[in-house]
Amino acid sequence: MGFTSLYFVAFLAVLFPLYFLFPKKYRWTVLLIASVVFYLLCSWKSIFFITFTSVAVYFVSIGMEKNKAKEKLFIEQNPDISKDDKKILKAKNKKKRKALLVLGILSIVLVLVVMKYLNFLIGNINAIFDLFGGNFKFSTVKWLLPLGISFYTFQAIAYLADVYWGKYPAQRNFLKFFLFMSFFPKIMQGPILRYNESADSIFEGHDFNYDDFVDGMKRVLWGYFKKMVVADCLLVFTTYAFGNPSEISGFEALLVILSYFIADYCDFSGYMDIACGISKCMGIKLPENFNHPYFAVGIDDYWRRWHMTLGTWFKDYIFYPLSISKFSLWLGKKSKRIFKKHANKIPAIFGLIIVWFLTGLWHGASWNYILWGLYFGAIIILGIIFEPLFNWLYAKLKINKEVWWLKVWRHIRTLMLLAFGKILFETNSLAGTFEFLSSMFNGVNYWTFVVLNNTIGYPTLAAALACAAIVFVIDLIQELKPQTTFIEKLNKKPKVVQWVLLIILIVLIVWLGFYGQGLPKFEFGYVGF
Repeated sequence: MGFTSLYFVAFLAVLFPLYFLFPKKYRWTVLLIASVVFYLLCSWKSIFFITFTSVAVYFVSIGMEKNKAKEKLFIEQNPDISKDDKKILKAKNKKKRKALLVLGILSIVLVLVVMKYLNFLIGNINAIFDLFGGNFKFSTVKWLLPLGISFYTFQAIAYLADVYWGKYPAQRNFLKFFLFMSFFPKIMQGPILRYNESADSIFEGHDFNYDDFVDGMKRVLWGYFKKMVVADCLLVFTTYAFGNPSEISGFEALLVILSYFIADYCDFSGYMDIACGISKCMGIKLPENFNHPYFAVGIDDYWRRWHMTLGTWFKDYIFYPLSISKFSLWLGKKSKRIFKKHANKIPAIFGLIIVWFLTGLWHGASWNYILWGLYFGAIIILGIIFEPLFNWLYAKLKINKEVWWLKVWRHIRTLMLLAFGKILFETNSLAGTFEFLSSMFNGVNYWTFVVLNNTIGYPTLAAALACAAIVFVIDLIQELKPQTTFIEKLNKKPKVVQWVLLIILIVLIVWLGFYGQGLPKFEFGYVGF
């Protein structure tokens, strides 16, 4: 049961009245039941894995907190304890808590590794055996990838680390904690929640607010428009083309890249609109996860705008701990002979290499995903290395970095760098990437559109691109005037105008979406991660 199915619409039609009819203090139980039902309907076998992760994290966090409380109580009951003994006691208990933390993280990461990466590891081991002439091969395994495992595993790691660091107390009610882990709007694509930022909003019963409900439904419709009218139509074309690069003509390859840029944008932002809109209908606020990334002026800026909660997760739980680790500091110290005054950047560069390797691996168990991650990491690292040189050139040439033409160039440069990254991400291998790129320079039948005609055809492409233009014009206005949201701007229009626009939106979703055209149905891009 995906977000765009009619079953999901019926699911919401039952959930919303039930949520507000229940007593306020028990409304979180409605969300818990709804999340479990949704999860079971989407992938019933996956429920065992998210339950295991939740149970493991729950008991480890309680164990860490009990250890801390026991230490505090002992010190209070023994006020005469010496400073040295107190120091020894704290160090001993910290080691116990750290051991629990490591045990908890390893247990849930092991599940992720086995379920998502085992076949990738087996394939690479077999390739090494083949390289050295071995005849033995390990057999790959066939099992499901638990729904949302990459998302809720990262969420669980953040929770354990925060409890260990003492940012907030562990949740003692397991059912509430399980709701935090399995809350259905975010389970398939995020956002990755932080307990201290989102738990209260989910657990508290919210009164029905007409304005919030209507605004939430407007955002849901806008998300459906992006996904069903724009993204799904274009994905029929781009998915086939990326899978069969030898069949596309030169100009058609350029059209595929443009279409995939748009489809990827509308697919992910559409999901976020639906997830945040559903939550707002019930008074729940989810963190924003998408901020017009195609208007970025650099790759680093792009990744601060795309999948924002994933980026901040890597920054807080991987990059910062690695950058200040003993190994990183030792690395920076040892590299002073070679890099001299620039050696202070080495810990950050080391952290970025690990972060982007893991980012690529998180997106998929394949070398092209790892190369995709390292590609963006290399661009960001090169930006850090050459930033002093660029600043010197700007100063020498008396160029204002904020001048309009330089901003336009940065936008264009960012999109060009993104283009290669998106091709690498979507093709099955590095060889497939270069095969696709070579097709762009195919001089034979350059202007033919065989793949386009055999997939969606000109009328559907034109309609999808016209609707995409509406999306990008609205996002451009939002980018230039971010003080109020698109929904808030719409709410200032006369009621008649609002209703006419909403009716048009619904008609377009039904008529041009896959309900009306009979096109193949695509899951959202991050589903299955």
